Amino acid sequence: MDGFINSLLLTISQFALKFYVLFIFVFLTVIILLFRKRIDYLLMKRDQVWRKWYRGVYRCPACHKRLRPDDYPPNYICRKCGNTYAFGDKDVRDWIKSKPLITRGEFVRWITLLVFLALGALWLFGSGVLTS
Repeated sequence: MDGFINSLLLTISQFALKFYVLFIFVFLTVIILLFRKRIDYLLMKRDQVWRKWYRGVYRCPACHKRLRPDDYPPNYICRKCGNTYAFGDKDVRDWIKSKPLITRGEFVRWITLLVFLALGALWLFGSGVLTS
């Protein structure tokens, strides 16, 4: 049994050392996906409607828990109930009608993810890691 565990740990460590660049790209991709609203806010903070929506403080009518921004203005979601509500002034409600095809935050996130994918593919197929 010890020999099996040792060989399993050796195989995992060799795999991790061989594909360390891919692990770094996967980690950075997960970070970008987890913090997408914060990244969007950093890039969209000059847009006053986006800012009002992101910084809006509303409570869930059912459980009184603070709502968080969901997808696009004017939508908010309750973490506890799972219900989606629409709050905000007229500018926030009308933002979805004049929404651009892709916002600056989405553009930067998608370009960054594509760059990670391309660099990972270039490293994987260009370095000869798959052939050895």
